[in-house]
This record gives sequence, C-alpha cells and structure tokens, in this order.
Amino acid sequence: MFTEVRIVVGKKIKYYRLKKGLTSEQLAKEIGCTKAAISLYESEEREPSKEICKTIATVLGVPWVELISRRNNKLVFDHISFRKKQKASKKDVELLKTEIEEKCADRISLMNIVGLINFKTFKPKKLSYDHSASENAKIIRSLLGLPSSGPIYSVTNVLEHAGIIVLSFECTDEIDGINGLVNGIPYIFFNSKNRTIERQRFTIVHETCHLFFNDSEGNKTEKEIEKYINQVAGNVLIPDDDIYSIFGKTNRNITIYLRDNVAKQYKIAPSCLLNRLLEAGVITEMYHKNYFIYLNRNCGRKAEKTLLDPIKDSEEPTIFTQYVYLALSEELISASRAAEFLHVPLYDVMQNMRVE
Repeated sequence: MFTEVRIVVGKKIKYYRLKKGLTSEQLAKEIGCTKAAISLYESEEREPSKEICKTIATVLGVPWVELISRRNNKLVFDHISFRKKQKASKKDVELLKTEIEEKCADRISLMNIVGLINFKTFKPKKLSYDHSASENAKIIRSLLGLPSSGPIYSVTNVLEHAGIIVLSFECTDEIDGINGLVNGIPYIFFNSKNRTIERQRFTIVHETCHLFFNDSEGNKTEKEIEKYINQVAGNVLIPDDDIYSIFGKTNRNITIYLRDNVAKQYKIAPSCLLNRLLEAGVITEMYHKNYFIYLNRNCGRKAEKTLLDPIKDSEEPTIFTQYVYLALSEELISASRAAEFLHVPLYDVMQNMRVE
C-alpha cells in the first residue's frame, strides 16, 4: 500500500466551511477565535482541541466526529480540466475541488482496505490532435474494452470496471464536469444537477476523452480543444460506422420517429445525434440549423427533453457502495466505518445489511 490513512482535521474543517459558504473570517468570528487560527487549523500547522472541534462542528452543522474521521493524507491531486462557464466563481471551483478530494480519499482508502489499490490502475494512452476525431474515438473505445461499434449502455459501469474513479453529485450549474488524477489514478466528475441523463452521459465521455490528450501540447486554443473533444466524445457514443449503417452516406428525409429512436437506442440527445449526422456529412447544414432554430423557439436547448428513464438509464456510480458493503460483509470494516464512508446514518447501513 502506498498511502497513509489517519485523522485529518484541517481538511475536513475547510471542506465543511466551504460547503457552508463561510469565509475563514466568518467562521473565526462564529467560534470566537482569529482568522489566523482557522488558517493554521486548515493547513494542519496547529491541531484544534476536542472542545474547539465540537464548537466548529456545531457552527458548520455537522456531527463533530465527522471532523475527526479518517482520511488518506498522502494523496496528490492533479485537477486537469473543468467544463465550466465563465460565471463559475473561484469559491465554487474551490468547493468542488475540496469535495472531489474528500470523495477520492474515501475511495482510495477503501481500495486499500479491500486490497484493490494495485489491482487495476487505468493508464490513459496519450493521443494526437492531428488524427481525426473518428480515429481517436475508435482507439479510446478499444482501450476501454468496448467494441468498435454499437451503443454503450452504461458509460459509468465501463469506466469503473476499467479502473477509473467516477464521481457524481450536485454542484453549481456553472460547472458541468472535471477530470484529473489522484496518485496517478484517473477520475471523472460530472454534475448531476438539472441535467438530463443524455447530457450527463455526454459530459462523462467528454471528460474521459480529455484524459487521453495533453491540452498543453500543440497550438490549439481552449475553444478549439473543446470543439475537438466534443467531436471525439460524440464519435465514442455513436461511431461513424453506426451512423452510415443506420442512415446511409447521405439522407435528406430523416423522420422524427427514426431520429428519436436512434437517439434513445444510443442514449444520446437528439441534438447530439444531429451534430454527429452533420459531422459525418449525412445531413446538410441547413437541415441541422433548422432543427436548432425549432429547438430554441419551442423550449430552448437547455430544456431539451430526455428520452430516457431516469432510474433504469441512470449513470450514477455504484461500485463504491458495492465495495463498502463487500468490505462490511467480509468484516474488513465496521458498520460505523461503512456509514462514515457512505455519509449515511448507521441505522441505514444496518437496515441495508438486514435486507441483503
């Protein structure tokens, strides 16, 4: 094992302070200390007493034992790239990074416990922007253990079994997703707030594709990189071969019924399918433009309705919860530790164990 798990109070204080929306100065005022003291606690240059921990926990609205729960202290994070809008504040970004680090720390700790830390670590092969989006999409599908064509029924399941950490929770609307590395292990985060399943899937694949490229290489602008990665992601979700097999090389008479059924089969938004059809040269720019004019006039692109079942087609990550209960059933962890990992009451864990 290459990690060390111990009680890390400072990072927990910072995490819950940001989540509460407080500045260091505001927290200091609430508990009756100085801003400098809070900074020392959060940087772990000074350890707060049990009494101060309880006071901080009360102000932050969390059980005080949550502040002294164990965390991996030797994790190195590289948050590579965000899919965010310019409106996303530094505070939003800092909170998201902190929450990602908390959740990754839990997963690495659990992997250590169940002996999976060295079992499978996915190493993304770096690809070139000089190749076509279609060529690189085929390589990515192959590296993820997918066939060269056909729908991907659960993107999250594919990534988790490939050894990529997948995280999902609600955050500010201004951020879609982020990818990065934790101790060399790749992770993907996607925002599940007010997003259709189709949009979540595209974000997951988009962030995954970023792992295969070095954005600092070449002379592409950020806008050009995002456009190219979007094309690769679309090709991963529905390859050119599938497009031509279903629609032919050119098609001027695509019915709404066919469009929506293919979109549903591949679990992508109709707008994503139309983009792919245009990229593949199957439809004209006019056909493509008219669809988006219709979409914007009737509901706005953000409000494009989902064609999928929110439960059956959910992309919520599940493998972490499965491993928690596996570790509990094998008596590798206690029920209280399982509750700590899952951030749920101990009662819920005990009830789930009885059901299983």
